[in-house]
Amino acid sequence: METEQIHKVNFKMEDMDGKIEVKGEISGAAKIPNHDDLKFKAIIALLNSIDKQNFIVTENLPLFDTYVKEIEETIMEVSKYESFQGKNIRRE
Repeated sequence: METEQIHKVNFKMEDMDGKIEVKGEISGAAKIPNHDDLKFKAIIALLNSIDKQNFIVTENLPLFDTYVKEIEETIMEVSKYESFQGKNIRRE
């Protein structure tokens, strides 16, 4: 019988003044150190829950575009390095 351990990851994002903009907790089974696979699953789930129409009806489409650009830039940076948050070991 195989059992999966449920892991919890707490996160927060602060603005330049140290004020918390968003915080949360994710939990689930993880197979990768530091639960990075679980973090990816959470990102995908959150992205799939976003409705662009809400930005359109509130006339905030530029904000939507800003967030999409920031996500794309972050993915590009994460993809460049073997260790993004620690040592920057660039992949060739």
